[in-house]
Amino acid sequence: MLMQQPATLEREALRLRFSDAALERRFHDERQALGLTRARVMMVAGALVVGAFGVVEVANVGRVLPQYLESALTLRFLIVAPLWLLMAASTWVKGHRERADWVFAAGTVMICWALGLIKWHFGWHVPERELSGIVTGDIFVALLVSVAALPMRFGAVAVTALASVAGVSALFLATTAAARGNDARNIAFSLAGVALLTVVLSWFREGAERRTFAQREQVRRLNDELSRLNAEKNEFMAIAAHDLRAPLASVRGLADLLRSERLAEPEKRRRAHEAIHELTGSMLALVNDYLGTHAAETGQLPVRSERVDLRAAAQAVAERQAVTATGKRQQLRVDGGAPVMVRADAALLGQVADNFVSNALKFSPPDSTVTLTVAVADDGSCARLQVRDEGPGVAPEEVEQVFRKFGRGSARPTGGESSHGLGLAVTKRLAAAMGGRVGCDAEAGRGATFWIELPVE
Repeated sequence: MLMQQPATLEREALRLRFSDAALERRFHDERQALGLTRARVMMVAGALVVGAFGVVEVANVGRVLPQYLESALTLRFLIVAPLWLLMAASTWVKGHRERADWVFAAGTVMICWALGLIKWHFGWHVPERELSGIVTGDIFVALLVSVAALPMRFGAVAVTALASVAGVSALFLATTAAARGNDARNIAFSLAGVALLTVVLSWFREGAERRTFAQREQVRRLNDELSRLNAEKNEFMAIAAHDLRAPLASVRGLADLLRSERLAEPEKRRRAHEAIHELTGSMLALVNDYLGTHAAETGQLPVRSERVDLRAAAQAVAERQAVTATGKRQQLRVDGGAPVMVRADAALLGQVADNFVSNALKFSPPDSTVTLTVAVADDGSCARLQVRDEGPGVAPEEVEQVFRKFGRGSARPTGGESSHGLGLAVTKRLAAAMGGRVGCDAEAGRGATFWIELPVE
């Protein structure tokens, strides 16, 4: 996965939406999980507070306003408190996370309406009492609990605040405007401010939670990347120890023989020098492959884009690999035709072609033929250099794997050559750096065709 820059995640946090759908989902799941215990405690506490206020009303106005007390206690103990407890209980129901926002939103709206109705009854029985302060206070407390304690999305909070305020304001404006016009208008005005403040607080809260989550996500991704690099380093060290140890021992032995002058015959000395040259070449290829992959991954690979004849590049690689092919009694065949000019880096293209051809020779049996062909797309937009071998092929499920760093298929080299799983990973990176792509058309047991596709010049 490509890591998003911290600044990008910060901007997305302020917009309250991560562009990565999986990241967005994980944020909400984590938010629900972290806020679940707090939400349950606050909802149970809300039910208890509602009950406590009911007891206070019994003590303060029970004898003075018995009619109001009956309706107030009914709303408190049969609607408001049960709604808090019902929302708390819903958090234990399977599938709660998918519907939590709207369960909490609907419950909070009904609680606010019930609280508004309680104060409406109080104003009916005590018409001289101004209600704007106590109505605003009750609704604000209920909405504040939802914003601070319940893990609701910003959109759900905004709908909750608007629906709660609209319902309570409409109740007072429709039924008390004639008797207490100023009070009803003050209630509507104050509740509008409560709704706006609730929405702003919700935006700040979710934005802060998203920024914190984004920071944790960056740390997690950096840790994952460090773990991957450490594992890659360990794997490379293991491969290097395995693939370099034997050649180095052979080179050391041959060097000792040459130094001691025990190889007096010119022919034996020539063969020793050739063996050292071949062994050091294979070791250098391993190091170059690893460094090439690393340079391409880190963006430090210099690319010189120019016009390159793809057929000439195919002929050149065939000539470079001819000695290796002859050593395994194999043939290299290059199709003829007119030049095909592509936009590429000649050196990098040569490295890709060398990797494909050496890989084909490595996995093909003796007396087989490796064929290089150049094909142009029907629309003329791109061209392919294809290397076809007669080896064991690649199983469909292994095609992706062989282009990964240290990825290897089930096939093994036919001449005992080393296979460290870096060559094809290098070709993929180099092709991408030149604006092209690589691929493999193969099936197990029927050979393989590796290709690089580049834009036609």
